[in-house]
Amino acid sequence: MLIYFLLIPLILLIPLGIYLNIYIKRMAEFLKIDINIKSVKIVITIITVIITICCINIWGIPALVIFHILALSFCMELVNGIKKIIDKKRKVIRNNLIWSKIYKSGLAPILITLLIFCYGYMNMTNIIETDYRIHTEKNIRQEGYRVAMIADLHYGTILHKEQLEKVSKEIEGTNPDVVILCGDIVDESTTLEEMEEAMELLGNIHSEYGTFIIYGNHDLSTYSSKPYYDEIQLKESINNNGIHLLVDESYEINDDFVIVGRDDASFTKDAKRISGQDLIENINKDKLILLLDHQPIELKKNSQLGFDLQLSGHTHAGQIWPTGVLSQMFGLVEFNYGYEKIGDLQIIVSSGISGWGYPIRTGFHSEYDVIDITKSNNKQN
Repeated sequence: MLIYFLLIPLILLIPLGIYLNIYIKRMAEFLKIDINIKSVKIVITIITVIITICCINIWGIPALVIFHILALSFCMELVNGIKKIIDKKRKVIRNNLIWSKIYKSGLAPILITLLIFCYGYMNMTNIIETDYRIHTEKNIRQEGYRVAMIADLHYGTILHKEQLEKVSKEIEGTNPDVVILCGDIVDESTTLEEMEEAMELLGNIHSEYGTFIIYGNHDLSTYSSKPYYDEIQLKESINNNGIHLLVDESYEINDDFVIVGRDDASFTKDAKRISGQDLIENINKDKLILLLDHQPIELKKNSQLGFDLQLSGHTHAGQIWPTGVLSQMFGLVEFNYGYEKIGDLQIIVSSGISGWGYPIRTGFHSEYDVIDITKSNNKQN
């Protein structure tokens, strides 16, 4: 916990503060302000310190705004440096006045950040349906099963009653056999009233075999010292709305389909969760075994154990670009988004229906997923 909440912000804020100071000085020079005057230096330093302090919470919106502005400014620094090298080789003496003004004013990064955030807001609120059709060799009923999945709702971040009612009706309109709530449905910022409201709305989605929920790393307000609700209240709301909570346990549907729900493997948990081996050892392998795990982890192991399909969320597919790309590139996640197959295990990771922390998505879209599990020869689309 120390590394996330103390060391990482410290490591990030030192270079951020230094470059922020350079950025502000450049803007001041553009405005014909003499930055060598002592009083000006003091004012610039104070502004730098205030903005840097506002970024101490690196997961907050102020930090996100400043990170974008400075990242874009740094890109312009690189372009300006390359331009100088090219001009020097070509022996160009006269500067391009338009570029010089754009670069020195520092306004371009601010305007581009504004456009990015406008796009991010629209992208988050534009929820799409993502469909999958997967094939199984298991002897399931002829018509197969339709599973609707919602992950990472983080109720209250941007989705509220009216929007969730609309999406719930859309999901019900797909005629699902099962509805899956794949973790992080609520979080630390969700009030008690909002939590109860979310469970009521989601519990009202009609399906043939009901709605099932697993915990994500945020549902129990793990990261808050003063949560709005406790685990008892959350469980009561889940049960009162007819939702099946699966915490390292299984639920049998008919005689050909079993749902296994995992407890979240969050690093903040004190106790270790039950092993996948222990969960599956007493389940008939002739049945279709659907594994629900909020985080897309232990994929190879789950394949070896004999699970048929794993549904996960958690990654948001990289809510803020380029976190998803970098996470996959550097192995911070086993699988970031979409469909994958490892051995006989098919995996679907949702980008989530909303987002955490900020009401914007500059990475992947917001979605709910509809998965048709069929015995036919049609492969996944």
